[in-house]
Amino acid sequence: MKLSNKYYRWVAIAAAVAVLVIALRTCGSSELANQPPEEQIDAELTLRTVTLEQPDENGNLLWRIKAKAVNYSPDSQKAELSEIEGEFFQAGETIYTIKANEGEVQQNGETLYLRGDLVATSTEGELTLEGERLKWQPKQDLLVMGNFQDEALTASADEATDKRAEGEESAPLKTGDVPQAKALTTQDLLNETAAKNAPVFGFNPQMEAIAQVASVSNKDNRVQMTGGVAAKSKASPWLTFASEQITWLTKQELIQTDKPLTVEKYQAEGYKTVTDRVIGAKGNVQLAENIVTLDEAVQMESLTQPLKVNSKVAVWDVDAQTVEIDSQVNIEQPERKVTASANQASLDLAQQVVYLTGNVQANGEENDSRLQADRVVWKTNSQDVEADGNVQYEQAASPEASISGDKATGNIAQGTLVILSGESSDVVTEIVPEGF
Repeated sequence: MKLSNKYYRWVAIAAAVAVLVIALRTCGSSELANQPPEEQIDAELTLRTVTLEQPDENGNLLWRIKAKAVNYSPDSQKAELSEIEGEFFQAGETIYTIKANEGEVQQNGETLYLRGDLVATSTEGELTLEGERLKWQPKQDLLVMGNFQDEALTASADEATDKRAEGEESAPLKTGDVPQAKALTTQDLLNETAAKNAPVFGFNPQMEAIAQVASVSNKDNRVQMTGGVAAKSKASPWLTFASEQITWLTKQELIQTDKPLTVEKYQAEGYKTVTDRVIGAKGNVQLAENIVTLDEAVQMESLTQPLKVNSKVAVWDVDAQTVEIDSQVNIEQPERKVTASANQASLDLAQQVVYLTGNVQANGEENDSRLQADRVVWKTNSQDVEADGNVQYEQAASPEASISGDKATGNIAQGTLVILSGESSDVVTEIVPEGF
């Protein structure tokens, strides 16, 4: 059999040890007549404490594996490995160190499969992946871990498995339609993903995650995780992330997805009490700045107030505890029976203040009151409001009132209001419901 030069290292090792094994078996047997033919010995060849290396066409290493045992088949040019430690290379540099219980070399060394108690650690990005199954294709710069399709273990299914690893054939989770139903929480996805076979765990100094499949491109510093992805930060603020699929750009410290994304903020490191939750049809998270940007069908809950917000887009600065909404927004405070809408809004979650701009309408159910203005400052804790620009106020409860002015201050829940009108704002109208 003629072998190409790029496979010479590990095949040469196998051939050399084959001669040694055959010699030992021949000399150690007292029944030469029962000796199996040489072809059978070769097929059952077992190598001990072997180092396998795979170079590219230029002689640069693609991978190096140390195994305590190797079963080598010359016919299929397949090597089965056990008790593995090794390195993956790129441009002559080590990019991952790996450990595994067993493995298999296929396609003349161009594809490497590892199984059992896997740990793959990057040397530059401090990314560590743990799982039960791994596929490494150095020429494609593709490392896949987790519960990818079983067909990946046969050469005939490479195209299908690559698509699976990249999430193109990932079975969607039953999260429901985001505008109509609440997406799965991080804990939901943790339970669902962990219950399935062979998930993959990934972590670096910033966060840790679990998913069914992780597909890594080292050149792009990109980790694509699919199938019930749940992640959490490893430092304050204590955030969790849940989605069907995320792309984790480790060098840019960015998470992004075009699938429904749920981000939750917790009160403390124990991840027991949620203070804020935001859901969107797609979005991204800047991990270094702790800024969450969501797009389409955005729902937010500030559970400490409590406050519910619905809009098309939202930018949540977690550290500053602010939310910027540059689109039509609807806000509800169910316990106070107060609702509001506007063209834009800015929320100060720490001070519990909402700034509404453009076609503002605020309604208080208790006194059947309606306030319209160009701009409104709403203190959600006290229900005090300050309105400015084209103020109109209507109240159906006693006393009935309908009045307009330039500015207004009062309490929307109680229906008490002071309206100022005129150029000098010297005309004052005060509305106080009966009982006050």
